[in-house]
Amino acid sequence: MSRGVRFGEDELQQLLARTRGVSASVGGNAAGAPAAAAPRADPGAVARKATTAAKAARPPTPMKVTEDELQISCFEWIELMRPAHPILEWVIHVPNGGKRPRGAAGKLKAMGVKPGVLDVLLPLPYNGWSGLAIEMKVGKNTTTEQQDDWLQVMGASGYYTAVCYTLEDFMAHVNRFLGSTCPLTSSQISLGQSSYLAARRSRTSV
Repeated sequence: MSRGVRFGEDELQQLLARTRGVSASVGGNAAGAPAAAAPRADPGAVARKATTAAKAARPPTPMKVTEDELQISCFEWIELMRPAHPILEWVIHVPNGGKRPRGAAGKLKAMGVKPGVLDVLLPLPYNGWSGLAIEMKVGKNTTTEQQDDWLQVMGASGYYTAVCYTLEDFMAHVNRFLGSTCPLTSSQISLGQSSYLAARRSRTSV
């Protein structure tokens, strides 16, 4: 049984007040809902459908916070939640975006940095999930083609994935991840991953 979350309502409201925006998250793809998946479902196809929805999402109001500010608030909330959910200690931010000095991009590419890697990752299995992967957006920003690729392959691989525009969205998806069990079996995950990778190779080889 989980221990109580050790932070007060005032502290939470301060975090939320700094990141007020529109609630326009898209998430819980192949692995995003606690309901059991059909035995013959194609996890790769479900992941692609969810990512298409994410790309089409348009928040109805202008950006009120920067993506950096939003992510800082999200990780402050993660720290508040960590005593009750120790697995959250292993949630990380991938510093892939942002402006770089001249020449830095080439160096980072040579070191193994790849475009589209999602912003927030928990690269450990939990409750049957392979892990957690979230892309953060603000305002009217939408996912790139490379980010869609990562969302799809990770969703097909058994990760809980989501695209979040506000702290409220982020909190809801992390809580859903913590409180649900992956609806896919290991064989479905293996099939979904191999199917997606085969389809991707076919597209890129044309």
